Amino acid sequence: MISRILRVLVGLGLIGYGVYSGNAWFYLGVLPLVTALINWCLFESKVGGCDPSSGCCSSEVTTTASSANKESVVTGIKKATTPNFTGTSFSAQKPRKIEILGIGCAKCITLAKTVQEVVDTLDGNFEVVKVEDIEAIMAYQVMSTPGLVIDGEVKSTGKLLSKEEVRALLV
Repeated sequence: MISRILRVLVGLGLIGYGVYSGNAWFYLGVLPLVTALINWCLFESKVGGCDPSSGCCSSEVTTTASSANKESVVTGIKKATTPNFTGTSFSAQKPRKIEILGIGCAKCITLAKTVQEVVDTLDGNFEVVKVEDIEAIMAYQVMSTPGLVIDGEVKSTGKLLSKEEVRALLV
């Protein structure tokens, strides 16, 4: 994340100096700016400074839903499904859907891990989905990520929740 911010600052600085000095070579500042915007850096991926947990050069399995349906982009988060047993009979209960809204920033990744840890400790049937599609996030009218949606209702936006806060929302 820091290297991404640094690339933006270097890119803007080079472009600004190019405008100030009239030297066209400094317009190459577009390169670090673009690599920061697309969240990819050739140098970091080759040298090994890339940290997948920060969202940079992400190696997570990603499946994109069809754009015709404008469904959300789902990232591979394991689903915890524990059937609810009442006595000797099996209660087929629809899973509670938990959506983490975010484009892959550090806060979004941390919230996803926190939610998954809490879900793993609870008895119940849960489906955890990470939504990265901007249009799907905007459909919930969330302007600040990370966002937490439980069963279609926005419960939190723009802040990290502790395990206790997540547990309170799920119980």
